[in-house]
Amino acid sequence: LILLDSLLQEKLLACKMPKAANQVDKEDPEYLAKRAKNNEAIKRSREKARAKAKDTQTKVDHLKKDNKRLEDKINVLGQEMQFLKDIFLAHAGAQNPGAAVAGAVAGMAVGVAAGEQGGNMQLLNSLLREIEQPTP
Repeated sequence: LILLDSLLQEKLLACKMPKAANQVDKEDPEYLAKRAKNNEAIKRSREKARAKAKDTQTKVDHLKKDNKRLEDKINVLGQEMQFLKDIFLAHAGAQNPGAAVAGAVAGMAVGVAAGEQGGNMQLLNSLLREIEQPTP
């Protein structure tokens, strides 16, 4: 049995593939052609990665700009909603016109003082004139 193991080991050692030489001749035309081909492939790969990164950055910039525009629109629509709510409340309180108009004016005055955009200043002035008029 031991003899059989030793014979198998000898056979296996004899059947191994020869190792490739570790030293490569750097002047070999085949080696130089492979290196040139590899260098071109690396160059193309890096250029493709740069182009993809640039495209991604362009998309990010576009999405940030679009997001800002939508946030501004939300803000404007919120202001418009508050303005319309104030008008509705002023109209709903028509049984007590002075109190309703005064409430609407107070709400708009806060908005104007905060620097909100829109034609609120003109409306505020007209509502103030209504308050100043005597009620019948």
